[in-house]
Amino acid sequence: MRTFNWGIVGLGHIAHEFAESMTALHPIYGAASRSLDSALEFQKRFGAKKAYGSYEELFSDEAVDIVYIAAVNNCHYPLIMEALGHGKHVLCEKAIWGNWDELRTAYDLAASKGLLLCEAMTIYHMPLFKKIRSLIAEGRLGKLKFVEAELGSLKEDDPSNRFFNPDLGGGAMLDIGTYGLSFVLFFLSGALTDVVHTMRPFPTGVDEMWAVSLATDAGEIGSVNLTFRAKLPKRGIIAGDKAYVSVMNYVRADQAVLVFPDGKEELILAGETEKALQYEILDVEQAVASGDFSSACIGNTVQVVKVMDRLLRSEGF
Repeated sequence: MRTFNWGIVGLGHIAHEFAESMTALHPIYGAASRSLDSALEFQKRFGAKKAYGSYEELFSDEAVDIVYIAAVNNCHYPLIMEALGHGKHVLCEKAIWGNWDELRTAYDLAASKGLLLCEAMTIYHMPLFKKIRSLIAEGRLGKLKFVEAELGSLKEDDPSNRFFNPDLGGGAMLDIGTYGLSFVLFFLSGALTDVVHTMRPFPTGVDEMWAVSLATDAGEIGSVNLTFRAKLPKRGIIAGDKAYVSVMNYVRADQAVLVFPDGKEELILAGETEKALQYEILDVEQAVASGDFSSACIGNTVQVVKVMDRLLRSEGF
């Protein structure tokens, strides 16, 4: 498979982690910041071929094949549209966007140009979850009944940071809710028939806590519990009438436990947590190289964004 030229837009913490993973696979082509000094510093640290003092310069570089967008949430949609407008494939950091109508516009643009637009959601690319899906297909869990995910991120009680700032796309749903929904909807089958929830806001007006219940026409139920001001385990459970799977640290998990009604347990191992972003990069490159975008899990992202949009709109966001 050919080596693609990646351009990284937005050079914060997650972009540094992404760059470390990419350099383990192949060199980085370019990095862009609104500050040329920041781009040059990033270039020096990770050995990128080019540095840009604006996003437009990177988008205009015909040598760039794929753009990774790692800017703050409220910048995602305009940057996606600009990158697609310049003919670039796009991998956007989660949450890709919370407004389904606008994201559909972006997907339509990508499709009209034959471009890939996908979300940087590690859950879709971890070998463990592909293996668990195989176990479900083989009937090891029996008939699927219930899938749940919880995540509590104890953010500092600082109204000025991005997590609680409505102008920067703050709030629990766009930051951690996308993980819980992505996990649950990755395993639920059938079409959604009902979505109910409870939400509590933070004093700045963003969403702080959610309890979300989902139902499908396959007779399954999903549950997602989130909080920004209390710690919860990153725990996911997939339960059938023959066994259930328990996954700790499900965001980038490489092991899970299959538990049977008699208490017998079976350890499931697949992949390596430390390579989570490498799996993501490789799946995107495979999708672009083959023209088969299914490995980028676009359908999963679409379903999650539709639910997020419904939930956020119902609360006036």
